[in-house]
Amino acid sequence: MTVPDAEREGGAGVPRRESVGEVRSGVPGDKGEGSIRARAAPGPPMRRAVSFCATNYETKETLGASLASIERIGELAGVPFEIVVADGPSGAEVRSELLAWKEADPMGHQLILHERRNRGYGRRLAFEQSSGEYIVPFDTSIVYTPEIYGPLLRAYVALRTKRMLFSEVCVFERSTIEAVGGWRDLIGGEDVDVQAPVARRFGMIAYPTGDPGSQSASLRALERQSRYAGRRGLPRLWRLFLTQRDQIVGANYRVRDLLDFNRTKPPLVRVAARAWFTAAKTAAGLRGLKPRENGSNNYLYVREETIRSMRDGDRLELGWSEGPPVRLALTQDERSYLSLHSTLYRTVAEEHPELFLDKAG
Repeated sequence: MTVPDAEREGGAGVPRRESVGEVRSGVPGDKGEGSIRARAAPGPPMRRAVSFCATNYETKETLGASLASIERIGELAGVPFEIVVADGPSGAEVRSELLAWKEADPMGHQLILHERRNRGYGRRLAFEQSSGEYIVPFDTSIVYTPEIYGPLLRAYVALRTKRMLFSEVCVFERSTIEAVGGWRDLIGGEDVDVQAPVARRFGMIAYPTGDPGSQSASLRALERQSRYAGRRGLPRLWRLFLTQRDQIVGANYRVRDLLDFNRTKPPLVRVAARAWFTAAKTAAGLRGLKPRENGSNNYLYVREETIRSMRDGDRLELGWSEGPPVRLALTQDERSYLSLHSTLYRTVAEEHPELFLDKAG
C-alpha cells in the first residue's frame, strides 16, 4: 500500500506503534490465552492518521469486496492509514482469506485472531491494536462507496475537530473514544454505546448520505448480529436473547421503547414480544455492565443529534461542496418510533421531508 500525503505523518496526537501482522489475543477468557504472537513488519514503525477498525465473524460473500472498498476510501482520503481486523472465531476458509489479505500488505494490514463471538470485544481489540489519530469502525458485511466516503473522510480529518462524524462511515478522534471508556464487551448495541457518550461530550457533525450500498442494519436491529448467533436450535435462540439483553444495555432501552418499535406488528406477535423484551430487560439488570448514563435512551439521543446537525447544516464546516445531499435512511419501524418519541423528528420531517429516505428492515 502506498502512503500518500506524507507530510501528515508528523501530525500531533498519533502515537508511534510497531506495525504488526497476525496477533493472537492473549486476553483472559480467550482460548488462546497466553499465546500472544506478533510478527513485526520490515521497516521502521509508521504513524497513521486513520485506523479503519472492524470485527469479523464468518463473513464470506462480502469480505474481500468490503476490505477493498475500505482500502480505496483510505487512498482517496489522501492520509496515512491502516486497516485492523479482529476475527473471531471464523472457520478455516474465512481465516485463510484474511491471512492472505494481511500478507498482501503487512505494513498496512493488521489481523487479530481471537475466539469470542462478541462484536464489542472485537471492536475493543481492534481499537487497542490500532495507532491512528482518527478511528473509523466499519462492517465487513458492507461494501462501501469510496467515491463518497474517501473525500468525506479527507474533509473531516482536515477540520481537526473532536466532534464525531456521523455517516454511513462514522469517524472518531481517538482521544474521545478513550475519554468515554471505549468499546465494552457487548454482543449487541456496542456502537451506540460509544456514539452516544462521545456525541454528548464532544458533539457531532452529521453527514449521512443515504447511499443504498453502504447501509447497515438499524442501531436497534438484531439482524446485524444474527450471524454471530449460530445456525439452529436453542443455542441460537439463547444467543439472540443475549444479544437483545446487550442491546438494552447499550441503548438503555425500556420495554416500552422496544414495544413501540414493534407497534405495527400483529397483536399475538406483540404479546410474545412483550414477554421476550421483559425477560431481556430483567437479564440486562443483572448484567455486570450497566448503561453508561441512567435515564437516557442512547438510540433516541443519537438520532436526535443527527437530525439536529442535519437541520443546522453542521456539515458545511467540512467545506466539501461537491458532496451528495444529506439524507438519513430510516426503516418504517424507526419512523414510527421517532414519530412517537421525538418532537424534533416530527418537526423536521414535516418541514424538510427531503432529509429522510426509507430503508428496508
